[in-house]
Amino acid sequence: MAAIAHHGGIFASEVLAGSVNANPVFVKRILVKLSKAKLADATVGKSGGYGLARSPENISLFDIYSAVNPPDAFGIHGYPVRRECIVSSNIKDVMSDVLAGTHEAVHGHLRQTTLADVVSRIRARPG
Repeated sequence: MAAIAHHGGIFASEVLAGSVNANPVFVKRILVKLSKAKLADATVGKSGGYGLARSPENISLFDIYSAVNPPDAFGIHGYPVRRECIVSSNIKDVMSDVLAGTHEAVHGHLRQTTLADVVSRIRARPG
């Protein structure tokens, strides 16, 4: 999405994959998800590819994050609880609360950051 926003226009998934040195099949899967979420427009045909469905200012990183549905960054173990141990009996509930706060903070930051912000920061760097 950053490459599309930076350059503008429509790009084949293979071209985008090459620009970020990623597997074309993986990139295509992500682009399909972004298209279903109405963040990317798919154009079919010989000169087809993917472009932005909205302006970069109107696409938050949370929009993108939600569309690709990544696994949680943090998780809680699934080991059985040992009732006679206060730590074992309570760690899952306590850590669930901590992780919920972590997810809220991350999601809040992603909501406040737009694709345009990312592109602007990229353009401000040398090289």
